[in-house]
Amino acid sequence: MIRNLVFFILFMPEGLFTRLRAYDLFRWAFVLQCIRWGSTAFTTMVTLYRERSPMLLPVPFGIDPDSYRYFEIFLYGPYGLLIITIMAYVVHVHGASWAAISPLTMRRAWTLIGFCFFGPWLPSLCVDSFLIMLGFGGPEVIIPWHVTIVAAESLFTAAGLRSIFGLPLARALWLGAACGAMFLILAGSVIR
Repeated sequence: MIRNLVFFILFMPEGLFTRLRAYDLFRWAFVLQCIRWGSTAFTTMVTLYRERSPMLLPVPFGIDPDSYRYFEIFLYGPYGLLIITIMAYVVHVHGASWAAISPLTMRRAWTLIGFCFFGPWLPSLCVDSFLIMLGFGGPEVIIPWHVTIVAAESLFTAAGLRSIFGLPLARALWLGAACGAMFLILAGSVIR
């Protein structure tokens, strides 16, 4: 089932949106997000911890960078799920009254964001690992790459809001962009 969902996310988002309109796929979205944050924590983050790649922003509160990266490995997953939950809440609050096709509940907003912020990330995990392995894991390469991935995730979210819930184009684009901005701010302020 996960393989089929990933295929739809990457290559046939309209088919995924049709399924999200008809079925409750919250559990699958939650599982995919757990895979996302767990995989990143135990692949990319562990490699960064060992390689000691430079950080764009200094570690807060004068914490030792090695200790920060070590604890980041274990806290990455829960914090990632919190980010997705905050984004879903904002989409639910600011989009529910605009939904014309089907109701935009918090659960359905979380499901949509869970899927849309998984598909483009999947190839990025492989690219991240490859870049770090080649010694290009610094912020000058990783940041533009990740901003591109977040832009794709935001566009998927906007397309889903339009297709599943019938939000007007401007509102869907605004909420998709807001999700991307929240993701970058929340992830960028803590994740090093």
